[in-house]
Formats: sequence, structure tokens, C-alpha cells
Amino acid sequence: MKMESARKNKPFYSGVILLIVLLLGLSACEEVIDIKLKDADQVLVIEGGVSNSETTHYVYISKTVPFSSNSTNNPQSGANVKIQEEGSSAARTFSEVSPGRYRINNYQASPGRTYKLTVTFENEQYEATSTMPPPIAIDSIGTVTDSFFGDEEKTVAVVYQDPPGEKNYFRYLVSVNGKPSNFVFAYNDKFNDGKKVQRNLYHEDLDLAVGDYVEVEQHCIDQAVYTYFNGIQSNNPGSAAPANPTSNFNKGVLGYFSAHSVTRAATTIE
Repeated sequence: MKMESARKNKPFYSGVILLIVLLLGLSACEEVIDIKLKDADQVLVIEGGVSNSETTHYVYISKTVPFSSNSTNNPQSGANVKIQEEGSSAARTFSEVSPGRYRINNYQASPGRTYKLTVTFENEQYEATSTMPPPIAIDSIGTVTDSFFGDEEKTVAVVYQDPPGEKNYFRYLVSVNGKPSNFVFAYNDKFNDGKKVQRNLYHEDLDLAVGDYVEVEQHCIDQAVYTYFNGIQSNNPGSAAPANPTSNFNKGVLGYFSAHSVTRAATTIE
């Protein structure tokens, strides 16, 4: 009986020994693979705009950061930045007030007019134009409470009257307790032309609580600027192959130039 038992177990022990030998062999053949990641070419980024609500305006110029870099910021100094209203022969110049940050003071932009921003940098000239739409008043602002799987979530909402018979494009900036959020809210009036619109500014990561003070800027923007921000909005984390949003600058520059009209409203979350 003992011999029979040993004979029955012999294939099992042989299999274990064979497995150990195979694992040792694979371990001995293991090779460290050095993957060399190639950094993409750095691309110029220009972001800025003018509005009817301010007389001081900014343009920010940077370059994309290489994959291998530990930095997230790459401002570019030494650019020549000018703005010119369509139909005017005079151009105004921005001054560089810190690396990559350019400012113009005492410049009044107006709805219905088209502006061209020209940036000369490293022997190249880049241009973008934008037309400022008329402002649309915010009729009211308040709190909307929705229930998701038993949990209540609060959202700020604005109400406005959309002008009939014309295409309108909007971008919203939201600040909570004085801190600007970096979420993108871009909309058009394709499905609500001429209607009374309630725009719920919901974002899953925008956590609002009772007592929060929320300020909203409603920017009326032109179609090209809307296309840019809608492209950012569409590139959510679930996108399989996110693409660069379409810029209104020429020569492959990233970013945007926006001439926009502004209306503001504020509320306390209830």
C-alpha cells in the first residue's frame, strides 16, 4: 500500500519539480526593457482676450512642457503683442509685466466690433481675430437641488432670455467663495433659440454646500471661441483619444483669443 501510494504521488512531485525548473529558466531569461519615450516638439500657447467690462486686459504666452519635464509651467518672454480694432489704423501694444504675462491698460473694447491680436515671437507672427457679441442679461440666479441615488447635489443655475433669430454662444466662469474654478462651461442656443433658458452649471467635481457664495460670469462669445472651449469640454477623462481643441490662431498655435461681452450675477447656496 505504501509503495502504491508513493507511485501515485510520483507524477505530482515530478510536475512540481518541472514547474520550478521552468520558472527558474524564465527568471534567468528575464531581460530589462528600456523604453525610450520621445518628447513631442514644444508648441506655442497663447491665451487672452478683451471684454466690455474691463479696461485692463491680459495675454498669456507659454510653450507646452516636454513629457520628461517636472515643470507644469513654461512661460515665454520677449514677445511683441499688439491689438487692433477692425477699421482702425492704430494698434496698441501690451507690456510684459512678468514672464509670459502681457498687459494692456486703459483699453476699452465694445460689442459689435472685431479685434485682431498679433503676436510676434521668435521671428514668427501669429494672428487671431474675434468679434464681440452684444451682452445678454442674466434675469436671475439661484440654487437647484437634484437627487442622485439618494444623495442631494446642489447646483447654481442662471436664467436668461435668449434673443430670437440669431446664433448665440456662451461661456461661464464660476467662482466659489472667491476661488475661481477651472471647469469649462460652454453652450450654444441650438435647441433653445428665442426661449427663456435656465442654465444649470453642473460639474461632478464642483461640490457646493449650503452657505457657499457663488459668483458667475456669463461671457457672450463668437463661434470660433465657442468651438475652442467646447473642444476642451468634450475632451473629458473618458475620451479614448483626446485631441487639441481648435484654436482661432493661425500656424498651429494652441490657445485662443476672445473678444467677449460680460454680465455677472452672484448668489448664496441655499
